[in-house]
Amino acid sequence: MVFTDVRGLKLTTSSSKAVEHFNDAIAANAEYRLIAVDHIQKAIEADPNFTYAHCVLGCFLMGAEVLAPEGAARACLEAAEATNIGAVTERERASVAALRAWVEKRQDDAIAIWDQIMNENPTDLFTLQLLHYRNFWLGNEKAIRDSVGRHFNRWSPDMPNYSNVLGMYCFGVNENGDHTRALELGRKAIDMNKDDLWAVHAVAHVLNDVSDQHAGISFMDQFDKEWSDRNAIREHLWWHEALFYWELADFDHALKLYDEYFAKNITPFYLDVQNSASMLWRFESVGIDVGNRWSILEEAALKRVENRYIPFTDIHVAMILGRNGNKSKLSKLIEGVRSDNGKAHNARLHAAAETDLGVCEAIEAYCSKDYARAVEKLIPIHGDNFRPLGASNAQRDVLGLTLGIAALKSKDYGLARGIFSQRLEAKPGDQMTWLFYANASEQAGDKDEAVRARARAASLPGSHLFS
Repeated sequence: MVFTDVRGLKLTTSSSKAVEHFNDAIAANAEYRLIAVDHIQKAIEADPNFTYAHCVLGCFLMGAEVLAPEGAARACLEAAEATNIGAVTERERASVAALRAWVEKRQDDAIAIWDQIMNENPTDLFTLQLLHYRNFWLGNEKAIRDSVGRHFNRWSPDMPNYSNVLGMYCFGVNENGDHTRALELGRKAIDMNKDDLWAVHAVAHVLNDVSDQHAGISFMDQFDKEWSDRNAIREHLWWHEALFYWELADFDHALKLYDEYFAKNITPFYLDVQNSASMLWRFESVGIDVGNRWSILEEAALKRVENRYIPFTDIHVAMILGRNGNKSKLSKLIEGVRSDNGKAHNARLHAAAETDLGVCEAIEAYCSKDYARAVEKLIPIHGDNFRPLGASNAQRDVLGLTLGIAALKSKDYGLARGIFSQRLEAKPGDQMTWLFYANASEQAGDKDEAVRARARAASLPGSHLFS
């Protein structure tokens, strides 16, 4: 039988109950609710031959980036292919083909199939999200925006999950530099639905990228943060709030958020590793003693040495291993990344692996206090903010910071001043960058410029630099 979902798209199933659970699963997934998996499993229970439900569950598992995700997802793929797949709609059949490509690590092929699905079905929310998020982790910044933008006028405020589309579009527009338009989209999404955590996340990115940390903290304070029913995006939102405080030099508050919220229960999940390592790295960059916090992360990092799915995670694993002095495992990680580079079969994969390798080697050098070598490794790949690694401008920013500090520590003060000056062009309200720029200027012998830079930092709203 053929039913339709809440947006009028055809679903091939024998059970109206399965359709209800399917709709609930897609809506829950759009808001990062843990119950999404439960709903899609109930849809399968209601109709074990529901091809698309098996496919969606497989995509959930792949998207979670758990250790060896393709193993569990392959079982879902095989279950979908074992149904009467010849009787389902073209959209559902194509979705199964995309899942196969994804499981087989042919992400570019999966994206091409999803793009074609969207061309024929512009209100397919789940496929739209898959495109948006996979392009994000592949560093395809224009596709992050345009995967939503090319279908945006087919959506309207009266359609289910319209706010989620606004939130995705906000994020993509912001990553491409139109912060004013992005903020307009994000605030509209949140006005419609305060439970849209991707929209909350997107607005946090806008406020970070325009270096309005004071507004960012006020923005985050409006939410009660009772997000116990959500997945790991909640910890990532705490990371964003801590980042606002760090950039205001309110290190005590940032460290408190680290300990009490997003780093309280560390797992090998990729966001746990990224959030925690990047924040500790920032703390140490300003001379804060983080105690034994690096050692607490090591168990999770070790499980990621041979389970590499997102290059951006690799560099954080390298930070943890380097800071814990685990040279053998760090070398093993780097050799694995080097092997990935040798196997790259297209330009995108090669760029990602080349950037991943350069950053991991730079981190290895940095942790060994060979700062000149760290600079040597980062300089050729730092253009466009290390974009081939994927993730966001705000997340990759730690690498530009690392290049500037490595230049300072290697006494290449001219380079350091240039790096921090460039950062200030992009984020003129970033108090910490003003402080680093002042330090570089002073070391270069330009004391008047150092005084001016420190005064500028102290004058910015909410600054704790000299409190």
